[in-house]
Amino acid sequence: MKKINLLSKDYGFNIIEDASHALGSKYLKKHVGGCQYSNITIFSFHPVKIITTAEGGIATTNDKKLLTRMQLFRTHGITRNSKLMTKKPHGDWHYQQIDLGFNYRMTELHAALGISQMKRLDEFVKKRHILKKRYDNLLSKLPIIKPYLSSNTYSALHLYPIQIDRRKSSFSRLKLFNELRKKNIGVNVHYIPIHTQPYYLNIGFKYGDFPIAEKYYQNTISLPLFPNMSFDEQNQIVHSLTNILQ
Repeated sequence: MKKINLLSKDYGFNIIEDASHALGSKYLKKHVGGCQYSNITIFSFHPVKIITTAEGGIATTNDKKLLTRMQLFRTHGITRNSKLMTKKPHGDWHYQQIDLGFNYRMTELHAALGISQMKRLDEFVKKRHILKKRYDNLLSKLPIIKPYLSSNTYSALHLYPIQIDRRKSSFSRLKLFNELRKKNIGVNVHYIPIHTQPYYLNIGFKYGDFPIAEKYYQNTISLPLFPNMSFDEQNQIVHSLTNILQ
């Protein structure tokens, strides 16, 4: 992000930072979402994310002009701020529509749910790190590649994706997925490369455009990781994974 930010100053582009999975994470010892290296940062509050409001998300910015624009877009382009109006308000009830916006507001019920979980955000992320460290240790002898974490980041660990190490194993990812699902272990695959989706193929992208993403997809599978996971549950996942691969 720091290097991208330097490029933005040279070439004059703006940065919207997709931090959908990164709530509670840090980059260069500062919280992601503080917009040190971007104009806007977005987070997702989908049910499977670090915290949830049942759906929706949030956008953060340090730019007051962008904040005003975003607040207008959120609420039909309507303002009750007299400083933004084109003429003196008729009274306290008065509002003006000064732009064309949409209804992007989160309900107060959903916001209350999110605020209650925000109070536990550090706790949730800390538990994920404990479980991640246990996974790393328990899986150390299996023919898999564990997720890499950069030394200048503190990840929120939304996912724990592993890859089958093709230098050590020819085991089928599909078979591994199916065998774990048969044991009621909720594994998944994250993600199918965007350029291979029909919409993007129809506008000119093709297989082979991003070979590293395609190779990663062919070998990856995400193991369950959530703050309330017990060590016994985690041990059972590792035990099942070990038995299948061996």
